[in-house]
Amino acid sequence: MRRILQSFSSKIRPTAVQETLLHLLLAVVISISVLAIPLGILEAPLYDLRQWLSLKPAIDSRIAIITIDDQTLSQLNELSPLPLHHHLKATEELARHEVKGVGYLIDFSRVARLDPAGFQSEMLQEFYRSTVKLNARGTPFVLGIPHDGSGEVPAPAPLSQIPQSVSFVHRDASQFGKDKVSRRAVLSIYDKPALELALVNRIFANETIALPPGSYRTKENDSQYFLFPLHQNDGVLYDPAYETFSYPRYSFADLVEGRIPEGTLKDKIVLVGTFLRDNPADFTLISSLSRFGPVPSLLVQANVLDSILNQQGIAEVPQAMLAVICFLLSFATILALFRVRPTRLISLTVFLLATTTLASLVLFQPIPLIGGIWLPLSAPFLSLVLSFYLMIPLRLFSEHRKRFALERENRMLIEVEEMKSNFMQLVTHDLKTPVAKIQGLTEQLRRSLADRLLPKDRELIEHLLGANQELNRFIGSLLELTRLDHQGVRVQLRTKDINSLLEQMAEEHRFSAQSKEIRIETDLEPMFPIRIDVDLIAKVLSNLIDNAIKYSPDGTTVRISCRDEGSLVKIAIADEGIGIPENEIPNVFGRFYRVKNDTTLRVKGTGLGLYLSRYFIEAHKGSIEVRSAPGRGTCFVITLPSDLSEPSANAKETSHA
Repeated sequence: MRRILQSFSSKIRPTAVQETLLHLLLAVVISISVLAIPLGILEAPLYDLRQWLSLKPAIDSRIAIITIDDQTLSQLNELSPLPLHHHLKATEELARHEVKGVGYLIDFSRVARLDPAGFQSEMLQEFYRSTVKLNARGTPFVLGIPHDGSGEVPAPAPLSQIPQSVSFVHRDASQFGKDKVSRRAVLSIYDKPALELALVNRIFANETIALPPGSYRTKENDSQYFLFPLHQNDGVLYDPAYETFSYPRYSFADLVEGRIPEGTLKDKIVLVGTFLRDNPADFTLISSLSRFGPVPSLLVQANVLDSILNQQGIAEVPQAMLAVICFLLSFATILALFRVRPTRLISLTVFLLATTTLASLVLFQPIPLIGGIWLPLSAPFLSLVLSFYLMIPLRLFSEHRKRFALERENRMLIEVEEMKSNFMQLVTHDLKTPVAKIQGLTEQLRRSLADRLLPKDRELIEHLLGANQELNRFIGSLLELTRLDHQGVRVQLRTKDINSLLEQMAEEHRFSAQSKEIRIETDLEPMFPIRIDVDLIAKVLSNLIDNAIKYSPDGTTVRISCRDEGSLVKIAIADEGIGIPENEIPNVFGRFYRVKNDTTLRVKGTGLGLYLSRYFIEAHKGSIEVRSAPGRGTCFVITLPSDLSEPSANAKETSHA
């Protein structure tokens, strides 16, 4: 019946190959769907978290910052961005300090509005000539110009002739996080380099400057961008309390008034710009995390310059690789959902999440060869979560289908078991009467024809009686087994001297032992009577002694011993028989099980004796074990509690597990 059910169930279930292909298809669909969703808003905080947790590269000591700050305005008693003559003085001082390059991030359109008289005097020409001299002596001077919605805003003539490039801090306003956080820098717009790249190209004009890792181009505005790392100096990026920068910073007032020590700025790449506390345009956000507040825009541009100088960029993993990662996570989750126990699913999901996060964080670190790689986490996380929650209903459906099949199979097995039990009970009861009749008629025939039977006929009658008795014992065992299956066993405890019961059982089997010249020796330690069900224990002892005699060669010894071990009584029945192979010992107490060898084939038995023996012993809250080796005999050890109390009503009706 079980085979029929399994065959039917296998026809409605997909094969292992079909299930695997289905799982692969589901993982592919989930991965493609996730990658098609714009996840910048989810990814931005994850990117910022890794930026915060990552190691920060050290600053390039060649970079210095000069700020038109609140101290400058106070000391010079001017307004930002200062009249033209201060900028003229600044260029002259920078030339005197022999700097390596200058990025002048000042909007001279604003200077012209602030100081119109200066732009209509000879001073404008002097400022222009000072910048030309700097460039002529090999100190590139690049003017930073703003960029509005319509394009570049060049400086007024003749300053428009000075090398100039767009200077602005990019903010994610319409893409990625859309939170106006500065995470990426502009390298070029319409094939024109931004200020930081233009300055590096001019300083190292004789060298080929490669773009930082992770640089990419957008088609919308034909621009190039890259994700830049944040640089620190002794763990400091920016301290707003003391207005401390990671890069060396000097006040514009100190520069124009000659208070910067000689040699301090020698061979430095100098960025000049505004840094005013009350001017929001001079600050930008570098992270969506609350730990990072606004930082000076000029400091961000110094970080961008540093990254270009030292080829430090953060490269996003290729989309194909991200798709593979999403697929693998999704496929692993789907497989786990169908093959791992439900109690372990959440632990496995958390493990996959933690492993992916840790791998992403490790890749993000500035480690040679493998570091500086941005593995987006939102798509893999979403793939994993979707796989988990979308597949849960399928897992529940699969479990429900299996449970339904098992319940149906179980119902059928129960019906078959009931039919078998009813059949056995019916057959054994119906056999009991004819067997008893055969027994009675055979004995009557033996008595009535006793004086006329030949020896050969008497032997046949004795064989007939023996076979009938064997059949009667077999029927009795089946009836006992059927009764136990339906009613359990009722333990009737009464006080009994276990030694006298052992001697009685030994005496009852002494005749059958003498027929094989087997000696029965007893070694019984004196002890107090214990509470047992005498009939059940007598059946157990009788069966074990009978087995010891049956399976022992002629002329051997069966030893029966009893020991008092505190709260336990141990009874051992040992023989010198054929023994039991080690691989068959675990099965000897099974229903209808008989050890398979030449001797057992010649000895009649039902295979129920040891099963019933263990049943009766365990009903007494005891145990029975066997020790045996082929050719060395067998020893059964019974352990009974010496102080067994009267079992409760529930304990009296016992069913064997």
